[in-house]
Amino acid sequence: MKLHTRAALFCSVLTFLGQAQVGLKERDLAITRIEKPEKLKEVVLLPRGYAIVIGISEYKNLAKSATLPFAEKDAQNVYSALISQEGGNIEYQNIKRLIGRDATVANIRDALENWLPKVAQPADRVVVFFVGHGVVGPDGRGYLAPYDIDAKQLETTGYPMDKLGKVLSQDVKAKWKVLLTDACHSGKISIDTSSQKVNDSLRGLPQGFLSFSSSRASQQSFEDQELSGGSGVFSYFLVRGWLGAADQSPTDGKVTAEELVAYVQTEVREYARLRNEKQSPLESGDFPDDLILGFSAKRRQDLVARTAEPQTGTIVVEVNLQDVEVTVDDLRIGVASPEKPLTIPGLASGKHNVRGARIGYDPAVTEVNVVPGGMQTISIRLLHQRTVKPTAKAAYDQAESLWTRSRANPVDLQKAADGYAKALSQDDTFSKAALGLAYVKQSQGRTDEAMKACKKALQIDSDYVEARELYGVLLMENGDYLQAARELQRAQQADPKSSYAHSVLAEALHWADRPLEAEAAAARAISLNGSSAQGFLLRAEARRAQEKFPEAILDYQESVRLQEFGSGALRTAAYWAIGTGMKKHRSGRRALYRNQLAAAYFGLCAAENGMESYQQAIRHCSKAISLDKEDSDSYVLMAESYAQLFSIDNRKDYLVKTKDNIEVALRLNPNMDKAEDLRRKLIEVGKILNQMR
Repeated sequence: MKLHTRAALFCSVLTFLGQAQVGLKERDLAITRIEKPEKLKEVVLLPRGYAIVIGISEYKNLAKSATLPFAEKDAQNVYSALISQEGGNIEYQNIKRLIGRDATVANIRDALENWLPKVAQPADRVVVFFVGHGVVGPDGRGYLAPYDIDAKQLETTGYPMDKLGKVLSQDVKAKWKVLLTDACHSGKISIDTSSQKVNDSLRGLPQGFLSFSSSRASQQSFEDQELSGGSGVFSYFLVRGWLGAADQSPTDGKVTAEELVAYVQTEVREYARLRNEKQSPLESGDFPDDLILGFSAKRRQDLVARTAEPQTGTIVVEVNLQDVEVTVDDLRIGVASPEKPLTIPGLASGKHNVRGARIGYDPAVTEVNVVPGGMQTISIRLLHQRTVKPTAKAAYDQAESLWTRSRANPVDLQKAADGYAKALSQDDTFSKAALGLAYVKQSQGRTDEAMKACKKALQIDSDYVEARELYGVLLMENGDYLQAARELQRAQQADPKSSYAHSVLAEALHWADRPLEAEAAAARAISLNGSSAQGFLLRAEARRAQEKFPEAILDYQESVRLQEFGSGALRTAAYWAIGTGMKKHRSGRRALYRNQLAAAYFGLCAAENGMESYQQAIRHCSKAISLDKEDSDSYVLMAESYAQLFSIDNRKDYLVKTKDNIEVALRLNPNMDKAEDLRRKLIEVGKILNQMR
């Protein structure tokens, strides 16, 4: 397979913060060994992590020839590795993800110069990853190329490399800092540059951290469309190493900086060499010997009994059916089809369990013994299509009929639950029955039982996207928004063309306090389905959280239009899944959006209130209340709007309506978080009214 270049004119731009110096020797891959069992029992103190992940494929102001097909996918894969409990172990909320249109110079500047120096403490570890173009201006100054870079205005639209060096070395106080760059890409950009100019721009930059770039100055950086469905070679092995393949010197559950560098350098060089190319990732800078980049507690526990010295090899997985999900040692790798085998390089030598799964079939599991330096082809054949037992099918059909006919009738709901449970007891591989039971338990408000049934569906069929979507929704109902986002991200990756999957992910991100990413996920849902009322609603919520009130209003209005005219109907099978974890005020009660049209009008009310358009806000809140008379939050917001009007124009009727709406809100929800504050305000309003008599 001929590799495609990712580098030409720009291949050394981002070797930066440590260009190769004369006499600099590459690290050699050490002979690997498993740490002693007694050492493996020692507690690993993993520093808190923060990260910024930046990836741009298409640029706003550059020609199509500058497009980097797999850059955004590579950034997403690195991001997934960073949040994985098998990899970076960085908390979801501690990562800024700027991918595609989000990777503007303003957002990059804010993340690097404001957010990261503010949150990272001396004992923490910090990772910055960039995949995209790098350029050098006429003055010899090097720049990262944000999404909105303008070749004619580099100083204001590019992000200076020397500025990044200063930020990481001086402003970010963390002890452990890593800069990973894959910016040596080919593509015509109307900016004159050369390796000499790039090298000149890098002289004298600080070295107070590990800098690891995709290739040397004189080399190109490659990508392969058949590598895991399309990936940059550097980024692919970076992710594989982070997830454990680099854990070799010693093998102890930890991936140190030295291990990751050695693994990636070795694997990338070898992968390119076998295809008659040259690519050698380069590291530089000062970093502690004990710099931990990844950690897997499970792998560390499993290693106690192992004695083999792992090296790496490659397996090629062939399958007999379309869209078979492939996992290695319970870690999802990708999807294979008969015409598109899945190549998995960089596996540690020794035994691995490779599993193929497709809904409706019994999974096939095979054990493979990876040979160091070898390439093995294994065949996974899913032969046994499940045939549901007739008695189980009959019980399921009866339960499904009850569930479809009435989801609000308690008697029918219980009969449906009993029917699904009966079907599952008669055929314990009937994943649809397990999912049906989960839906009914959710609608009954029995979230724990719903989660148990949903987990059962996923145990039967790990590639059951709808079950994973519901599992994410249930996690949201329990308030575990970060784990929900992880599950929903996996569902979205398995079904990237599902508008619904992106919508649910947007909701989880919204409640995980990641409004920028929630906005992007909702935008993807809308791009896949322009009639997605829930997509517009969620993008509006995310924009309102960022105080982008005019844009939020437009989205709320579109959501209203789509719902009132009956287009873009919500996915009924999910039983109003979108919104089950949402609440209109973070401090308010958890509320199921029985009526998403009411939710849109509430959002309009809140956005207009934010723009100080109080009469408009009241009009929208009144509409929300007419649709959901039990919604105390709308009454509170209505009261706030009337109070603001009173502060502008001291009309008594404004104050009376403030009082009336507070009283209704407290009557509907006397235990709301704001109850005491509202009662105090009610007393104040009463005193003012008495004075006005």
